[in-house]
Amino acid sequence: MVRTIIAHALRLLILPVLVGSALEASVQESRPGFYEQRRLDDEPFSNEKKIADAYCHLGIENLRESSNSDIAVEQLSKAVELDETNAEYHYHLAEAYRENFEYASIFRKPFIATKVKTQLELAVQHNPSSVQYREALIQYYIFAPGILGGSYEKAHEQANVIARKDSYLGMLAHAGIYSEEGEGQRSLELYKKAMLAQPGSWEAYHRLGVHYLNIQEPDESIPLFRKYIEVAPDQANGYQCLGEAYQQKRMYGEAIAAFRTALEKDPSLAALVFRIAQLYEFKGAKTSALEHYQRYLSMVPRGRAADDAREKIRLFAR
Repeated sequence: MVRTIIAHALRLLILPVLVGSALEASVQESRPGFYEQRRLDDEPFSNEKKIADAYCHLGIENLRESSNSDIAVEQLSKAVELDETNAEYHYHLAEAYRENFEYASIFRKPFIATKVKTQLELAVQHNPSSVQYREALIQYYIFAPGILGGSYEKAHEQANVIARKDSYLGMLAHAGIYSEEGEGQRSLELYKKAMLAQPGSWEAYHRLGVHYLNIQEPDESIPLFRKYIEVAPDQANGYQCLGEAYQQKRMYGEAIAAFRTALEKDPSLAALVFRIAQLYEFKGAKTSALEHYQRYLSMVPRGRAADDAREKIRLFAR
């Protein structure tokens, strides 16, 4: 398949879904003023470590609203400048560049993509034991074009390192790579092997389910997401994935129910509040849609989606 830079922009955006984001564990989105575009310049701190940690924390907060990605890049870059050996800072800076990539012009995308790659490689270099960082780098290698450093060979090398640490996660890493290489049967065999090896682990059900969702086969993904929920009932992401599958099938009532359960598990998932509002609007339930747009604005007062929510509220008021 010919991979254009724009196509890669869309593919790179599935990175948080496939490998998970440390942001979910790092920040509580429900705090007052969470989405303010914050800067640190006037806040006193006693040493560079505290300052670097604070810049990283603020960068992560701004990443929760993608339209703040420029500010996140600025803050996380400052954290890296203060401590170039901190793998976590490099990883989050890669995520900030990835968000920035979405809104960049076609001319800027190649430059931003190489920055994503550099920061992920540095994260792995400074914390070689992290499976999360290696999996993120794998996603870059398999979705980026060769001219920007994409390489199936390099992706498999990272998967081999993961396999030496954890054979189950190694199988899943190779399965994902084979899928993108067009070796569907080999990929499916590895996913099934992983499920048999660890039937009580959720990762294989999640990743194969996401694969089917990405190729527009929600009927295949729904049983996998249900199994994901069965083995990890406390994880919001399982219900979110199930809701996305239902939405793809235009089963909006079922999608809303799944998203609402995800929000019960993790009330900080503001994007799902916006999604529920949209689904209620599709169903013609304007009162419920209005309620959820207003709720979203109370959680996320700034950004592109917030502007859209305000416009919806204005239209409903007519």
